[in-house]
Amino acid sequence: MAGPRYTRQHLFTLRNHIPIDRLIEALSVPAKIQEGRFRFLCPVCNEFNTGINPKTNLARCFSCRKNFNTIDFVMIVKELSFIDSVAYLETLTAFQSATKPSQASVSASIHSKDAHKQNTLLPIGDILKSMAIPDPPSSSLPTQEKPQTIATLQKRLSDLERLVKSLTEKIALIELR
Repeated sequence: MAGPRYTRQHLFTLRNHIPIDRLIEALSVPAKIQEGRFRFLCPVCNEFNTGINPKTNLARCFSCRKNFNTIDFVMIVKELSFIDSVAYLETLTAFQSATKPSQASVSASIHSKDAHKQNTLLPIGDILKSMAIPDPPSSSLPTQEKPQTIATLQKRLSDLERLVKSLTEKIALIELR
């Protein structure tokens, strides 16, 4: 039985529009900035003699001479087949597009009273941001009665989004099995 078929354009998009440095971080591969350059632990030889080229969106290990695009990198790090790696990257792009809509669409959705009737999905962060009040003057309220500020909500939402992203990835991998 033949597996799914992917167009060249679709594979090109997965290889070139998911920043490889963000993918490396999303996969929890040890990384660091060394001499002003992004370095990561090579999943093949376990050396930090690596680099990325943002223009080509490729990574390279100069010790084992292995080049990585986003699909190759997922295949090696997660020990997945090509098809499963593509599916994994699709879940990442779907999650990113679902949680990072354009500012114009967020603004229009928040201000539309009929958004729920139109089945418009709003990220929870945008809903809570619209309900939060700006930073109050520090002396106006006692410490224990201060409402949460936008900055506090954004931090908590960022943490929540990271957890949801992690869970989404795990669920996607479980469904692939």
